[in-house]
Amino acid sequence: MDARQLYVVGLGLGLIGSLVTVVSLVLAGFVTTAVIGLGTTFTFAVGLDNVFTREDFDREHSLIYRVVNCGGAVIVVALGLLMLTVGIVSFRTFV
Repeated sequence: MDARQLYVVGLGLGLIGSLVTVVSLVLAGFVTTAVIGLGTTFTFAVGLDNVFTREDFDREHSLIYRVVNCGGAVIVVALGLLMLTVGIVSFRTFV
């Protein structure tokens, strides 16, 4: 997988997790906290849109840039999995 695909997977997982978290907070009656959680959802959505509109991925970069970019993509996947886990736990806790 290249870095763009890893970013899409990580941001997609994070977007799903943050939406599940917001929905579970709304269903539990914590609407004010859910509004704050919408900021996370917005951040993941903007990041996901940015992955498709960036032209940086199509350029030829140095080896160090590609290694750091892949490392960042792996971190984004880990954070996406973490956000998905938070969403599942909050759904099971509040609903």
